[in-house]
Amino acid sequence: MADVVLGEEVSELFWEIIHRANGQASGLERILWEMDEAEIARFHEEFVRITSVLQGEPFDRMMGEDVSEAGLRDIAYWVVAQGRDFFEEILRHPETIPREVNETDPSIMHHVTSEVFWEKFGKMFDFF
Repeated sequence: MADVVLGEEVSELFWEIIHRANGQASGLERILWEMDEAEIARFHEEFVRITSVLQGEPFDRMMGEDVSEAGLRDIAYWVVAQGRDFFEEILRHPETIPREVNETDPSIMHHVTSEVFWEKFGKMFDFF
């Protein structure tokens, strides 16, 4: 199967934060509390953008009807949380993307950014 192209670069800072979080929502939370509003918003925007790549073609087609939209989203979040090398390997070989992840896995950390943003600044993101 052909490589999937991301289309836009993801910042080194994004991947550094993912690495420092070590696949743990709690690790990401600690890091985000050290960041200012603009930095958290930028991280969130990159997270949304990069995970959206894994929710479109060819991944959604490969998953078929057995995987819900929420399930595909959790898989995308989990893949990104595994780090840059794993993510890039999935882009090179889309057929190797996991077909399921445990929805309680601490690597599914997308919600953490919104929660910290709300707790620190009393507002929600104006984008998903």
